[in-house]
Amino acid sequence: MLEHKAIFDFIRDWGYLAVLLGSIFEGEVILITASAFAALGHLSIVKIFFLAFVTTVAVDQAMFWIGYEVGTDWLVKKFPRLEKPRARAFSLLHKMDILFIFAFRFIYGIRTVSPLIIGSAKIKPSRFIVFNILSGLVWSFVGCFLGYTIADVVIDGEFNSSSYSVAIPIIIAIVFCLFMLFMKIRKK
Repeated sequence: MLEHKAIFDFIRDWGYLAVLLGSIFEGEVILITASAFAALGHLSIVKIFFLAFVTTVAVDQAMFWIGYEVGTDWLVKKFPRLEKPRARAFSLLHKMDILFIFAFRFIYGIRTVSPLIIGSAKIKPSRFIVFNILSGLVWSFVGCFLGYTIADVVIDGEFNSSSYSVAIPIIIAIVFCLFMLFMKIRKK
C-alpha cells in the first residue's frame, strides 16, 4: 500500500515531470496513474499522451544507437560463456525482430535494455525506427486509455460506453494490426 501512495504522491507533486521520468524507465504504473489524474481533471490527457510517446520513443531510439555503435562484445570479453547464448538470442531476434521490437515495451523487466540488445544485433535502423514509433504509439495510447477508463469507472461507478466511441475502434484496429503482424511473422 505504501508503494501505491508513493506513486500517487509523486505524480500529484511532480505532474508532467513524473510522466517524463516514468516514460524513460519502466513506467506503466506512472502512465496509468497520471492518466487517472487526467480523468479527475488534474492533468491533461493529451499532454500526458504526447509526453509519454515522445519520451519513450526518443529514449529507446538513443539506446538502440548505443547498442548499434558499441555492441555487446565488451560483455562477452568479460564473460566468455555468454557467447553461445548471445549468438542464439541474436539468431532468434533476426527471425522475429518485428514482433520483438513491437512487444518489448510491454514486457516487464526487459523494456529498458531491449533497445540496446536490438541495436547490438545490428537490426536495420530504419526497421527499428518504424516499429519503435508504432510500439510507442500503442504503449502510450493503451496506458492513457487504461488509466483514464479506470478513473472514469471509479468516479461514475459504471463504464460509460458512449464516451469511448472513438477509443473502441482504435483498440480494435490495434488488435487487428497486431494479429496481422503475428500472422505475417508466423508465415515466415
